[in-house]
Amino acid sequence: MPDLPEHYIDQFIMTVGAFGTAMTFGLSAAHPSPGQVPQAQEVVRLRMSLEHAKVMAIILKRNLKAFEDQVGAQISIPREVYRQLGLSQEDW
Repeated sequence: MPDLPEHYIDQFIMTVGAFGTAMTFGLSAAHPSPGQVPQAQEVVRLRMSLEHAKVMAIILKRNLKAFEDQVGAQISIPREVYRQLGLSQEDW
């Protein structure tokens, strides 16, 4: 397999339509200006079918849960992150 570019991301936006989904992954600015909302630099955009996205979500969840079981600890997410994203621990 040829060398593939690797990227670290810390933000993503996902949109879902009737025929597919798009996920844009970005990286926050290293030193945002004081008082301004940090803007993410877009790194890559992935588009796929809804079926592919659902299978990917299932595989991602399975692998993360297996890692938590292997190390005997849950991956910690701060309560504030759950709140800001409208998520709950039960979503996991």
